[in-house]
Amino acid sequence: MKVFACSIYLLDPLFYAREGLSAAYTPHYLHATAINFAVTAVISPEVTGLDPQHQSYVIGEHNGGRNTPRYKNSLASDKFYFTPARLTTPLKYLPEWTKGENDGFVAQTKRGEVLKAEILNYLPPEAEFKGFLISKTDVVFPSLIRLGSFRGKARLHLEELEIVGVFEKEQTASHPVDPLITKVFRGVMVNMFPYPIVDNATIARGVVAKSQEEQMLRVIALPDEWQLPVLKMVRNGGRTIIV
Repeated sequence: MKVFACSIYLLDPLFYAREGLSAAYTPHYLHATAINFAVTAVISPEVTGLDPQHQSYVIGEHNGGRNTPRYKNSLASDKFYFTPARLTTPLKYLPEWTKGENDGFVAQTKRGEVLKAEILNYLPPEAEFKGFLISKTDVVFPSLIRLGSFRGKARLHLEELEIVGVFEKEQTASHPVDPLITKVFRGVMVNMFPYPIVDNATIARGVVAKSQEEQMLRVIALPDEWQLPVLKMVRNGGRTIIV
């Protein structure tokens, strides 16, 4: 098992909120469903075991039509898992008039009225999100993915971390957690589509990893159905632990 710090840098404006829930403002979190299914769509089906034409995140009339969830949770592959990510750059919005008869953003008009459209608040390019990736096998991950309602481009960057320990007692995760993937005892619920995630989440099991650049320990949750990695301690001397 390998663990990576994951950063997602927006190249295009990003919008994925919906009217009625968040007033057309894009949340400053990325749901793990969006990341995992976006990455899975790019990787070869021989690796993921999921045919892009039949994956549940693709919306089309042939697989049930719009706004019909066809997945149980954010776990898209049994080989890797991207956690939810949070925005790390200052929160700014890019409001734009948006229309599209097939996207539901154009209001109904009466005869003689000027066509109405909605202002949607995008996250602008150069915004950056950070989360983590846990990978069971060596998979070549894409450097570009598409996110959001309008499939905007984003750059994916990974930095491998050193796993220095595992834990099976309550810890606060270093990232937002999908409660349908990992059991959460408490935390701050973040309302977003397709279902809420939990920030500052207290979890019971996972791995501790360290970045060589920042020399900081990260507490990373694993999907409940995954086994903890077996670590063998080679040496423990002073402030250094080698596993």
